[in-house]
Amino acid sequence: MTPNPPLFPSLRDAHPRRDLVAGVTLMAIAIPEQLATAQLAGVPAAQGLIVFAVAALVMLVVTRDRALSVGADSTIAPLIAATLAASGAVPGDAALLAGMVGLGMLAIYALRLEWVAELLSKAVAAGMLAGIAVHILVGRLPTALGLPAHAGSPTQTLRLVLGDLSEIRFAPLAMALGVAGLAMLGARANKRFPAALLALIGAVGVAAVMDPQGALFPRVQAASGSVGLAFPDLSAERAVTLLPTALSVLFLCLSQTTIVLQTGGQTEPAARRNAFGAIGLANLAVAAIGGFGVNSSPPRTQLLREAGARSQLAGGFAALVGLALIWTGAGLIERLPAAALAGILVFIALHLLGAARLRDLMRRSPSEGLIALATFALVIGLPLNSGLPLAILLSLVYASLPLFQSDVVELRNVPGTSIWWHRPEGAPGTARDWPEVLVLGLTSPVNFANVASIVARIRERIAEGPAPRLVVLECAGVLAVDLSGADRLGDLVEDLRGKGISVAMARLESAHAQRDLDRSGFLERLGRDNFFQSVSEAVTAWRARHPEIDTAAAK
Repeated sequence: MTPNPPLFPSLRDAHPRRDLVAGVTLMAIAIPEQLATAQLAGVPAAQGLIVFAVAALVMLVVTRDRALSVGADSTIAPLIAATLAASGAVPGDAALLAGMVGLGMLAIYALRLEWVAELLSKAVAAGMLAGIAVHILVGRLPTALGLPAHAGSPTQTLRLVLGDLSEIRFAPLAMALGVAGLAMLGARANKRFPAALLALIGAVGVAAVMDPQGALFPRVQAASGSVGLAFPDLSAERAVTLLPTALSVLFLCLSQTTIVLQTGGQTEPAARRNAFGAIGLANLAVAAIGGFGVNSSPPRTQLLREAGARSQLAGGFAALVGLALIWTGAGLIERLPAAALAGILVFIALHLLGAARLRDLMRRSPSEGLIALATFALVIGLPLNSGLPLAILLSLVYASLPLFQSDVVELRNVPGTSIWWHRPEGAPGTARDWPEVLVLGLTSPVNFANVASIVARIRERIAEGPAPRLVVLECAGVLAVDLSGADRLGDLVEDLRGKGISVAMARLESAHAQRDLDRSGFLERLGRDNFFQSVSEAVTAWRARHPEIDTAAAK
């Protein structure tokens, strides 16, 4: 993206007729989804249409992507609801949370940190999606059963529902399951068919005939007058309190947007930066009017692509229709049965559960499957505003594990070449070509956490076979060396020299690691004349210094 990006960049490829058709398709899907997602976020249903409209208009102005749809999103809505239900929450917390997420997205855009989105591993993301889906399903259970809504973890909600079994009403449950079933059948038959919207309209009709007073089918929060917009409390105390949740929402926005772009074939960093910056502006815009946070939507974006959208005009048209509905159809929204919107959320949750693909993950990588299950357990066992930050921390720990794992492998010369390669123990040709020479490959960065095991493994390798006169450390896998690692390696070099064993280093290709060893003083302790570009160069130089050694010709 250029420093001063043009406004309305997607309109260069606009096709009004196609965009209008795509906008109508989007509107039919987005209206019920946004109404339901607002309820999931703990705010009046109509606010979902407002934040969707604001986000769509921002995307029209600043984003390059012709189909990226941004609005109220079911993956972050439960976190927003948990924030609003937390002890000490104040009006405007949802808007403050949106503003903090927006600033975070803009910081990532400005500092070119789009790679941060990759820190959420596939396993952790799958566990989070599945856990959020369970939160949605269990969280809507009281509404579907005609019981008072409860805030908390799924286990807490189930415990409270079991305590209210005598108060269960099955009519709302039948409506919720009916709406969810119709939405699922419609989506399976044709993604463009507005089954969810028709199911909602049908539910309004059923409730109007069977229960005009709302005793059997309680209605959603009123849309007349206030729609729940509340300006943020710009205090440092509230910002610090909301920071863990804001970071969780930020990571979800980054991860989900990256997936949306990848499915559309947009993998270049410039496309991600543009999308992150646009979503950051959208969150700041909804925060400015007192609304809740927004995120990119995989199903809506895919729908626009399949519908032939050529620009963000499609989203802009759907946004205007949503605003018109609030202006002219507030009474209709007030008549929506809460159980019907619960059914829409059940449909969304089942979609998220399928997208997680936990079974496929377990089949392809049992170890990562266990990470996904651990994440899933954290998310469903705790309230979301506690479980998701811990799940993201788990992802960061998992991503950093290779930095602390180490192995030292013995390398053998490939006959007839200058290549030195690791062969499995016991394989043909694994005997040392020169008993006096031991070549060891270091396979990881060398740091305070793993240097002790690396040094111990080097000593073990030296003790396993014939006593070598030369040890060559092949360092192609060493990307960085911290001060602790450099000092311990320097101590090892001096100890081995005291025992009559020469030490050389070869193939340290990382410029970062070379600077680390130079600044730390290790190269002076090793001797710069013992630092080589290849293993064969190191062996040849050593033989030239020790002509008395009777070895085979170097390869």
